[in-house]
Amino acid sequence: MNLVFLVSFILVLIIIVELSAIALKITGMDLHKARFQALSALVTVGYTTSDSEMVVRHPARRRIIMVLMILGYLGTATIVTALISIMRHPVTLLQVAIAVVIILLPISLMSSSRFRTSLDRGIERQLTRHKALQKRSVEEVLRLDRRYGVSEVTLEKGNLLIGQSIAASKIRDKELFILAIERKDSFIHSPRGEQVLYQGDKLIVYGKLINAYEIMCQKCTRDLDI
Repeated sequence: MNLVFLVSFILVLIIIVELSAIALKITGMDLHKARFQALSALVTVGYTTSDSEMVVRHPARRRIIMVLMILGYLGTATIVTALISIMRHPVTLLQVAIAVVIILLPISLMSSSRFRTSLDRGIERQLTRHKALQKRSVEEVLRLDRRYGVSEVTLEKGNLLIGQSIAASKIRDKELFILAIERKDSFIHSPRGEQVLYQGDKLIVYGKLINAYEIMCQKCTRDLDI
């Protein structure tokens, strides 16, 4: 039954890769990239890419990849041992038939997009119960400290920022970062330091909320109790 064992073992490894990919997806990765990283780790092939850096820097992803690397080494040894055993003993027709059934059954199931989608969602629901894999929302990440957050500031007439470039305004010295500028019918993403600010601009700002309020209402900051 060595052939049956080998086919079953390879099938288990494929399932492990899919589970790991879904686990990586829960942490915020794209599913296709997650599958690639999971398979790379299992077959112990390393790729120096930006996606790999994203995995290394994330503690939960790092643990998943480490488990896959260990399973990869154990799996290689098991497959080699099974192949040697198969070569030493003749394969029977019954073993071949069972192996073919084991291969065709999951292939027929996974060929159904509806089944695969429901299966992935079910696995994802189960994995999300694990606290280490829970994905934080953008709002939660940006507001780890109550003093910081994202705010919208409109530059009204008389604001000191009007007519200045972002660099010259030294707004970053106030622990504020302009993520985007909404100007009439245009929207400027990630504005550079030389970008000049004009009256009526709506600034999407991340940083210390008290300082964002100071920009918006410079004359009334003394009345704040924060």
